[in-house]
Amino acid sequence: MRTLFLSSVLEYSGKSTIALGLAKNFSGRLGYYKPFREEVLCINHRVVDRDAHMMRTALGLEASEEMLSPLKYDIFNPVSIQSVIEGFDKVKDESEFMLVEGPQLFSTGARHHMDGMTIAKELGAEVILVSPGTPEAIDMITIYQRLMEASGQNLKGVILNKCNNPGVKKLVENGGVDVLGTIPALEELNYPRVKEIAEGLNAEVLAGIEGLNRSVEKVMVGGMTAESAMKEMRRLNRKAMITGGDRSDMLLAALSTDTSCLILTGGLYPDNHVLAKAEELQVPVLLVGHGTQVAADMFENLIARIDPSDTAKVDMVAEMVRRHVDLSKVWGD
Repeated sequence: MRTLFLSSVLEYSGKSTIALGLAKNFSGRLGYYKPFREEVLCINHRVVDRDAHMMRTALGLEASEEMLSPLKYDIFNPVSIQSVIEGFDKVKDESEFMLVEGPQLFSTGARHHMDGMTIAKELGAEVILVSPGTPEAIDMITIYQRLMEASGQNLKGVILNKCNNPGVKKLVENGGVDVLGTIPALEELNYPRVKEIAEGLNAEVLAGIEGLNRSVEKVMVGGMTAESAMKEMRRLNRKAMITGGDRSDMLLAALSTDTSCLILTGGLYPDNHVLAKAEELQVPVLLVGHGTQVAADMFENLIARIDPSDTAKVDMVAEMVRRHVDLSKVWGD
């Protein structure tokens, strides 16, 4: 059995998306393990790692999310490397290949010798890093390459994600690191579903529950009059309108255009005819207690996650990786 350790150079590099795409393009029996829980969600009254849930569902794995991602890294109360190895041994089963997903940063756990480089060495795993094409990331790739060489390990390669500059690949390879793939930015993957927005904003759904799977491409803050906003509303498709619940004129104007959801701020309930119109159009109405600007800022900080039940997005990720990554190098010797 061979093992691949996948980690990130910087936070939010798209590691989990790449892990899913790689896994969906493996033809044999693939196992999965993520030592440390990070972002969690509640499934059937159980708190589990979001990535472990996604991979378990998308790959049809038998082990529970708790087994696939059993530990949490706490710098003040760390677990032992032995517990990481024991967790790995419990789920490797009869897998031909194990995909081990590291934390958001390859360096996480370094204070207690629990970083990605150390875990990969203990598990006998090859290392692939996922990285954006920014100058900061390129410098980090070089640092990790030198550290791994100094410890007698080999960095198998890097997958550049959301990178549209061909010069980055040449720059990284000139530094002696193999670039296994360069994936361009794919905007469709960054469009959150309304249900993700409702969860992220801790919103109450007042109407239009049937439209929670709508995607949101743009956001508009309704701070002006409805008349002056109409031109912008018509221009923006699949938008989220953020405004006070007392702005019936703005809400009805938004509902007359291509709108994916209404986000009502200040805890103010709208008029009944607004809810009736939204229900008729199956446009979700989300109520939050935050002010308009705070809600807009929170929206901008939301990161679109892939719902494992969203087969269209899962297939899109698999195709994206298949087209832009040299899979024979990833899975080969």
